[in-house]
Amino acid sequence: MNEHPLEILSDDLKLQGVLTTPESDSWPLVILSHGFLSHKDSSKYRQLAQIFAQESIATVRFDFRGCGESEGLLAESSISRRWRDLQKVIARVLEMDGFDGRLGLLGSSLGGYLALLEASRNSQVRCVAAWSTPSHLHDLAKRLPEASPVEFSQECYEDLLTVELLSRLENVQRVLIVHGEKDQQVPPEHGSRLYEVLDEPKALRILEKADHRFSAPESREEAIRLSVEWFQRFL
Repeated sequence: MNEHPLEILSDDLKLQGVLTTPESDSWPLVILSHGFLSHKDSSKYRQLAQIFAQESIATVRFDFRGCGESEGLLAESSISRRWRDLQKVIARVLEMDGFDGRLGLLGSSLGGYLALLEASRNSQVRCVAAWSTPSHLHDLAKRLPEASPVEFSQECYEDLLTVELLSRLENVQRVLIVHGEKDQQVPPEHGSRLYEVLDEPKALRILEKADHRFSAPESREEAIRLSVEWFQRFL
C-alpha cells in the first residue's frame, strides 16, 4: 500500500486529499466522500483506504471545502459547491497514471447524497456504495442551526431544500445502499426510499443495531465487507 498527498483546485480553493494505491501498476479507484461535518482522516476513511488497497482497489479520500485541511469557509460549503468539489476530484483522478478507467464512488451521509447526485449525471461512474444516506435534506435544513458550529449562508439553506435527489435516480444502476437499523440522524426509511427509485442492479442492506456512523467495529467491518464485494462485482 502506498499513500500520496493530493492538492486539487476547486473554484480557486485548494482541496487536500490522499491517494492510496495497492502495490500493482494499475488499479480501479473509488473516491471516498465524507459527511456534513466530517473529514478525510477520520478512522472510517483511513480504514476504508487500507482495506480497499489490500483488495487491489485504489482510493482517493479528500476534504470538501471548509472541512479538514481544505481551504474555504464551512459556512459557505453548500451542496452545489461540494458537488463541484467532487467533480474536480473526479477530473483529477481521470488524469492519473495507473488509473485503469474503472471508477466508483463511496459516500457516507451527505457524502453519499453527493455521490448519487454525481452518478445520476456522469456515465464514467460505474457503481456506488451509499452509507447512511438521506433521500432528501429537509430534515438537515431544520436542524442545521443546532447541528452546526457555524452559521451557514442563505445559499446553503436554499440548497438543502432545492437540490433534490430522488427525481434524478430513475436510471441510476449498480448502487449499494447500506443503512443502520438504529440510525437516528437519518432513519433507515431513507435508505428504503432510495432503493425503491433506483434501477437494477441494486441492493439494500440494513445492518442490525448499527447507528449512523457504524460506530461499532462489527457494524463498520460489515459495511466495508459489503462495499468491497460490490465494487469487486461491478467495477
